[in-house]
Amino acid sequence: MNKQQLKNIAEFAYKTMFRQAPDLSDIQETFYGWVVFLGSNKGRVVVKFSREIGRLAKEVEGLERLRRVLPCPVPKVLFFGREEGYNYLMMDWLDGVSAHNLPQDQQAITAFRESYLDLLLALHDQKAAPGFEIGREKYARDLPRAFESWMGPVFRYVMSSGSAFSQPLKDAYSQAWEMKDNILSTASPESSLVHDDCHVGNVLFDPKTYQVSAILDPCDVGYKHREMDLFHLFDVRSDLQLAECYQAHHRLDDGFEMRRWFFSVWDDAKHSRNMGWYDEAWLQNKFDHFHQALNHQGL
Repeated sequence: MNKQQLKNIAEFAYKTMFRQAPDLSDIQETFYGWVVFLGSNKGRVVVKFSREIGRLAKEVEGLERLRRVLPCPVPKVLFFGREEGYNYLMMDWLDGVSAHNLPQDQQAITAFRESYLDLLLALHDQKAAPGFEIGREKYARDLPRAFESWMGPVFRYVMSSGSAFSQPLKDAYSQAWEMKDNILSTASPESSLVHDDCHVGNVLFDPKTYQVSAILDPCDVGYKHREMDLFHLFDVRSDLQLAECYQAHHRLDDGFEMRRWFFSVWDDAKHSRNMGWYDEAWLQNKFDHFHQALNHQGL
């Protein structure tokens, strides 16, 4: 993706919407693509591009699903466009500061943590009676079968000759795949609506109150398992102890530490399949933690 070309497309989209050029135009790279922040006295918007084909359409649906159930702001999509071969979303610009930059102050941490946990618990209280969502109007009754549907294509990618995964990591993933029924059978059989990428880098806070001001950037929103959100809480600013405090509000089933690392290694494999990202040392370190948790669980 050409940075200047994307910036030009975003500025053209802004002119189309507001009939004037933006006074502010700032482009930033993200894991999945690029985001352009644009503003003038006519309005402020965000224009988003993705490297993954089909990702933006999923985000439109995911944002709408979150907006229906969350009592905090979620970006509203103004339109879905295409220029010069690139798809893009234009969304409203929500005020706030990335929670990644939350001050190292106990009052701020406590206020943010309570606010964010209330939102996550409200999200996870949304249930699907038929079970775990595996497609449009399609559900699996049990978690292992649902996981097989979600991650089967990822597993096949990891094991393929076209993937970057080393043989030791392929062996580790193959072993984890064979163990999935045992690992997942001890989790709660209840589905929950999940954001699927809920680390605090995707949350904004109000710098005056430290309350959550917006939730951004959902991944694969759906009725999955609440623990598939919770492992993300360790990924960014683990000092906030969000996952630990979540468990004070909602007791998790035995074996969460094992499932935490299990979900995490498969999430990384999904991103590798989507984006071509690969980090051998990073993945091996996660598998080391996963195997330690397995040993502790007696598996």
